[in-house]
Amino acid sequence: MRISEIGEFGLIDRIKKDTIVKPQDVLLGIGDDCAAYYGTSSDKVALATSDMLVENIHFILSAGSPRQLGKKAMAVNLSDVAAMGGIPRHTLISLGISPDTSVEFIEELAEGIKEEARLYEVNLIGGDTVRSPLGLIINIALIGEVESDLIVKRSTARPGELIMVTGDLGGSAAGLILLLEEKKCSLVPPPLAQEVKSIHLSPTPRLKEGRVMAREKVATSMIDISDGLASDLTQIGKASGVGAMIYAGKVPILPAAKRVGELLGVDPLSLALYGGEDYELLFTTLPEKADSIIKLIKEKLGTKVSIIGEIRDKEQGLKIKNLSGEIVDLQPKGYNHFSSFSTRG
Repeated sequence: MRISEIGEFGLIDRIKKDTIVKPQDVLLGIGDDCAAYYGTSSDKVALATSDMLVENIHFILSAGSPRQLGKKAMAVNLSDVAAMGGIPRHTLISLGISPDTSVEFIEELAEGIKEEARLYEVNLIGGDTVRSPLGLIINIALIGEVESDLIVKRSTARPGELIMVTGDLGGSAAGLILLLEEKKCSLVPPPLAQEVKSIHLSPTPRLKEGRVMAREKVATSMIDISDGLASDLTQIGKASGVGAMIYAGKVPILPAAKRVGELLGVDPLSLALYGGEDYELLFTTLPEKADSIIKLIKEKLGTKVSIIGEIRDKEQGLKIKNLSGEIVDLQPKGYNHFSSFSTRG
């Protein structure tokens, strides 16, 4: 059997067996946005996450500046901590570098990483550098913390709860199309093209939003949208043992992404559902708390929050009511390493 036959998540399911040697020390192992383990504080748990970015898989060097790449590499890890309602504290950076890479490039890359870390008061405390003959590799490990009674997991959604999302979706996917296919840029007004490209290259982790929802205990489950709304909702469904119904007309699509999609002949809804790398927060809540969340996040942080569906029994599966009113299966497409769908710059 080849890895391409089972995909990224199938591979993870196989690897994670028999990984916990001392279960009394671990609250959450493999399978959430962060691992969580018991540290020195009795009222908090430590969070740990790690992301590896590989040249020509996760990024292409010509798409943006080294500084932008460094900032994004840090931001995607911060987004994982946001999805747990946590606070980031320390990071370790490992780089695989070609010997022909200029010192100036790495200095600018490092400055981008440090700039993003400073923005969220994260200490860079170590790491490693190695030779890489096949291109640049960036691996960031991030340590954070969250109060043990406030941690938000993927596995705690229940039927009857509402599905909600911060911000707008689809901008990153629209930007990626234009970054990978420069010929299509001529079809899009330059300010519009620049807007969606910037969203892809410079995501904003929703740390403040995640923290507010944790403190107020309003999110019953949560995940960040890295692989795409459909794919990440599938992960909540799998972890929680539930089904879901999404209403296509309620999915918040970034106006710029909608316009780019129309100009390029690409369905804007597909950009929002399957594009990924929006790094918004997808979460569930009790129906009676939905309005207060929308108001609270808007007033405190100026961030839009939308209701897009509801959690249902597992037997009902994952469904979407499309714009024609037809209820169909929500395909768990999105970014998945080792599968034929996984082509990302």
